[in-house]
Amino acid sequence: MRFILLILFIIELFARVAAAQSGTTTQRRVLTLTEARTLAEQASPEIAAAHAAVRAAGGRTRQAGAFPNPVASYSHEQTSGAGARNAQDIITLEQALELGGQRGARRAAAGQLFAAAEARLGAARAQLGFDVTRAYAQAVAADQKAALAYQAGQVFTEAGRVGRERLAAGDMSGYEYRRIRLEAVRYSVLEAEAGMIRANARRGLATLLSAPDHPIQPDALALTDTLVPAPISFAVDSLVTLALAQRPELLAIEREADAARAEARLARAERIPTPALGGGYKRERIAGGSSFGGFVAQLSIPLPFWDRRGGAVQAADGEAERRRAEIAALRRRTEREVRDAYESSQALATQLAALGDRLTEDAGPGLRAAQAAYREGETSLVEWLDAVRAYQEAQSSYATLRSEYTIQRGTLERVTGIPLF
Repeated sequence: MRFILLILFIIELFARVAAAQSGTTTQRRVLTLTEARTLAEQASPEIAAAHAAVRAAGGRTRQAGAFPNPVASYSHEQTSGAGARNAQDIITLEQALELGGQRGARRAAAGQLFAAAEARLGAARAQLGFDVTRAYAQAVAADQKAALAYQAGQVFTEAGRVGRERLAAGDMSGYEYRRIRLEAVRYSVLEAEAGMIRANARRGLATLLSAPDHPIQPDALALTDTLVPAPISFAVDSLVTLALAQRPELLAIEREADAARAEARLARAERIPTPALGGGYKRERIAGGSSFGGFVAQLSIPLPFWDRRGGAVQAADGEAERRRAEIAALRRRTEREVRDAYESSQALATQLAALGDRLTEDAGPGLRAAQAAYREGETSLVEWLDAVRAYQEAQSSYATLRSEYTIQRGTLERVTGIPLF
């Protein structure tokens, strides 16, 4: 009957610690993953910057379609000699005529850059959604690991206190007492490490959710892990096709490549001289008081002697070539990311389903059986401690796998654009 009271106390302490933590959690603000992503988008300076970039690109698109302003000029000429005086007043209005398609090329380039800015906004939203998903999953896992470490630390701290009493009464050997104290120290260290990791994870999540003028306290959130692990119903080839067709980063760089090609056409079109056609009125006064007036017409054409736009054409061609290479690289990386994330999430879903059943059916009952066997003297202290450690490590590993599963699904959502949460 040795240690019966100790074992019963340990079991009761686990229940009390879990109940106390549950009661503490309900007093805080409950935040789901979906709510966290919405809150982060409202507070994100990156999203605000992307919106501003879209507005700026819209303004440049509007400006690109504007015609050159006409030029109004006035000149006065006066000559005199041999007692005679002659004066001329000339008023003209001149308009540049872009006959080489320059305006159309500018509008095409600006329109593609506007589409790229909209795609960059979508990419910023997708990236922020992934960042919040990853931070949320890591914070949930850190909460669970910290709770496990805290429970175990409390159990072995109290076991050490009771052990001192049992040792003094002669109901416990010195070896068993020292072993319990060693485990108490070990779980105190694990509790401190888990607490530090939890604080860092929650701080990272709170940073994503906080607006500049409205910070969120990391410990003010109660996170709910509601994602049920399950295999994805889409085929991987279909996901790859979707990602290549609608990944925001890929759409943005494709639009930027289209803009680079339009700018290359603009650079070539600017080789064609832009004539300016003008017309106006001329009034001339000559000696003797006579005055004459008439129509003035003029045509001016720039002569491409020094600047033939060769460097601009070369730069535009190089930029277009660079964009094409970037598209090929991103398409290759996209396919790899989709396949890696798909295989990982499918494997993790299968593992989590199996581990969840085993933890429910085996881990808890196994720990209770080990405690009962130790209480009845059928197992040693070392075996019981190993059972406790195995239970803690299994639960901690399960929390890690759930976190990684959520992150992999977040990766697929970011790349393909399919809502998976």
